Amino acid sequence: MTCEELMAVLADYVGGELVVEHHATVKIHIDGCAKCGSYVATYTHTIRISRALPKCGQLSAAFEAKLRAALAEHLGEATS
Repeated sequence: MTCEELMAVLADYVGGELVVEHHATVKIHIDGCAKCGSYVATYTHTIRISRALPKCGQLSAAFEAKLRAALAEHLGEATS
């Protein structure tokens, strides 16, 4: 498995949705690739932390538009 192949199945791996054979292949790659091992650890930690955050409810339309515009500018994309 390559690093790119791992990234393609990362969400399914972390979500426990891969069949046993693919899960084992991913695990072998993670155990042998320090870069991917660190990335997966950070990814799963981020998910765990974000799930523990309190829910803030629906954003106002104005705030959501402002947030989307700021993100688009930061990411170098055109706002829609």
